[in-house]
Amino acid sequence: MDHPPSTPVPASHQDILVDRPTGHLATIRPDGRLSVNPVSLLWDGEHVRFSTVKSRQKYRNLVADPRCAISVPHRNNPNRYVELRGVAELQDDTDRRFIDAIARHYMGVDVYPFDPPGAQRVTVTIHAEQVSAPEIPLADDSPGAPD
Repeated sequence: MDHPPSTPVPASHQDILVDRPTGHLATIRPDGRLSVNPVSLLWDGEHVRFSTVKSRQKYRNLVADPRCAISVPHRNNPNRYVELRGVAELQDDTDRRFIDAIARHYMGVDVYPFDPPGAQRVTVTIHAEQVSAPEIPLADDSPGAPD
């Protein structure tokens, strides 16, 4: 499936995505209810990508309905965030290249160590149709934000 170019993330919020963020992914369950799960992600300057295994509900939700949204708060200041709404593209990660890239970025190890034997990994690419990156009062001086 061909996707139009993703809506760009404003330069003012790109720092959130190049750090080590935790995104909160919303998918649509078979009964129509929403499900939200945390995910570690990588951003290549255009797309947010994350990894999951085929045994997870979020994978089954995205196979059935690729519409999704992800909110990514700044790691140390949750008043600053970026939200992407769009559709997910799923691609098998048979050589584990992508999950190992996440392991290097987040954990400083070359091989992702937590999958059980036989786990089938998938790389999920979000094609953003809409991006929200609001300027929030106190975003630069969050009360109580950790150092």
